[in-house]
Amino acid sequence: MKKAIIMMIVVFALVVWPFSGVWQLLSGIIGGGVRESFIYPIYGGIILLSGIIVVCTELILEEIKSLKDDIKDKNEGC
Repeated sequence: MKKAIIMMIVVFALVVWPFSGVWQLLSGIIGGGVRESFIYPIYGGIILLSGIIVVCTELILEEIKSLKDDIKDKNEGC
């Protein structure tokens, strides 16, 4: 989980802000040029949204686990 969030932040920084110049250097290796440069912000948005989905899913799973523990504790008390 933490690795996914860290990688999302690193790639987002490389693509969008503040290190977008690094992405321009890497675009020569990866491919693309001026014709595809308008797509790079879209890539950054997709990376950001996928990171948000991962974080929200993890939060929901933690909440479900805590609810299961609460239910188990109540059942044991009866």
